[in-house]
Amino acid sequence: MECDTQMKKSAGLSVVRCLVLGVVLLTAGPSWGQEKPAPQSSKGQQGQAPAGPQVTPQQLKEAQAIQNELDPDKQMQMVNDFVAKYPDSPYLSDIYFFGAIAAQQKGDVPKVVDFGEKSLKAKNDNMRTLILMATILPMPQVAQGADADKKLAEAETDANKVLEMVPQLPKQANQTDEQFQQVKSAATAEAHAALGMVHLQRASQGLTGPDAAELAKSEKEYQMAVSTPNPNAEDYFRLGEAYKMDNKIDQAIEAFTKASQLSQGTPLQSYADQNLKAMKEKKAQAAAPPKQ
Repeated sequence: MECDTQMKKSAGLSVVRCLVLGVVLLTAGPSWGQEKPAPQSSKGQQGQAPAGPQVTPQQLKEAQAIQNELDPDKQMQMVNDFVAKYPDSPYLSDIYFFGAIAAQQKGDVPKVVDFGEKSLKAKNDNMRTLILMATILPMPQVAQGADADKKLAEAETDANKVLEMVPQLPKQANQTDEQFQQVKSAATAEAHAALGMVHLQRASQGLTGPDAAELAKSEKEYQMAVSTPNPNAEDYFRLGEAYKMDNKIDQAIEAFTKASQLSQGTPLQSYADQNLKAMKEKKAQAAAPPKQ
């Protein structure tokens, strides 16, 4: 897609959205400050299940420090140090998630994927990581080459798993009803946006032009993504791309207009405005009377 080259060079539009996601969904993850060290079981006590790894106050402190670290280089190093020190920690999946977010800040997509895969290996239903991977894997610099189809299939599976999980998402003790609904809405929108990108990528792989069926699926998913109370500008931009590929000029104009309005002062606005201008020119050309 048109803005992907620039996304590749910088942190990228998708990186920004996932960083926002990481902040929003922290309320749905472990309550770090509320965790307590796991009690040790009495040795020799019959009928008692084996105790899991003990969480010490020091381990909790180090996990919190990783979550709060703002320097991505330092954060990634802290993640590696934590994993080496606490290889059986129950926090491992989230620690790897923070490593992936730090890697995103640096624009290191391969490292994002590496940390993300490790996070899901530690806990395959970590919703934050599932959404992150569903968002990252369809990106052109990831879903390419011989394993492009495999990456797109993985992203589709991860996104659909999130949609299955959202209705069962537990409300945290410190959340208001409004905050809880915002988290669920954000997770749902991210999952639909990821599916939209999967189908947009597949539509682009057609040998004789865009695949109409995949374009229709992409449009539907992005329409669902932007139907939330706080739609994402990038989702409108991608929806505009799908409409543009599908030669739906009026719909593309509307989507690019929304993308521009929601991305004021950002690089995305210039991409949206460029596409908006091109679509309006195309519409004007189509409406012009034929030359005599």
